[in-house]
Amino acid sequence: MVPPMTGWFPKPAGAPERRVATGRLTINMVEMGSGPAVLLIHGLGWDHSLWNPTIAYFAPRYRMIAADTRGHGATDKPDGPYDMEMFARDYAALIDALGLKRLCVIGLSQGGMVAQKLALVRPDLVSALVLVSTSCKSDPSLRDNMEARIAAMDTAGPEAAAKIAAESIFSPAWRAANTAALARFFEWRAAMPMAPLNSATRALYDFNLSGDLPNIAVPTLVIAGQEDVLTRPKGMEEVAALIPGATYRMIPETGHMIPVEQPEALTALLAEFLKAHVH
Repeated sequence: MVPPMTGWFPKPAGAPERRVATGRLTINMVEMGSGPAVLLIHGLGWDHSLWNPTIAYFAPRYRMIAADTRGHGATDKPDGPYDMEMFARDYAALIDALGLKRLCVIGLSQGGMVAQKLALVRPDLVSALVLVSTSCKSDPSLRDNMEARIAAMDTAGPEAAAKIAAESIFSPAWRAANTAALARFFEWRAAMPMAPLNSATRALYDFNLSGDLPNIAVPTLVIAGQEDVLTRPKGMEEVAALIPGATYRMIPETGHMIPVEQPEALTALLAEFLKAHVH
């Protein structure tokens, strides 16, 4: 098992991991706090520990839940192919297994795509939506980036693929200022099982929800990073424009991984949204 990135995201006290059998697969998760429920969905190649600081901050007021997506962390890793609806229905099964009725869903990157799909296939479960550094569809540049990662894994090894990923998810300024953290990222990614990661990567291909987003009828916040070259602000504006009543915010001087580069700015936007819409 690949250990969580606890060097970046220390586990909050009182948030033990547990595995939940959902009938689809067994999902590794953490939860902490009480109050209205909030589900956090990580992005491709990460795990629930990405959200540890967010869980710790909001647990005094909310029931914070984060899990490892299929193929990631300590959740089951069945053979592929994977797709967005599969991921969304996995999370729906987890929500049902926890006995929850409606909750706010926050998704980052691929997790934001899963959150959109979850709101569409199980609208009964989603009361509010936050989409961070994500997209409503695949495009040639996104697919090319993912293909390059898989090719690098096959020919030069996982660390080479991790370096390609880092160039697209972290801003140049952050990479220059955080060389030690970047080295830990390379080491962590290189230890991941490649087959499930590749299956999760290919789930980004041929993905298009743009025609369905007008059917989302819950309060929605869309957050972009100004320097994101993977899911660019223009595409995030499109997502916000397609969801009725959605609010768009852009955080300056940050790349794709907003929780890593600008955690305080992200927390402030989340706090404002949760206070207004999650009770």
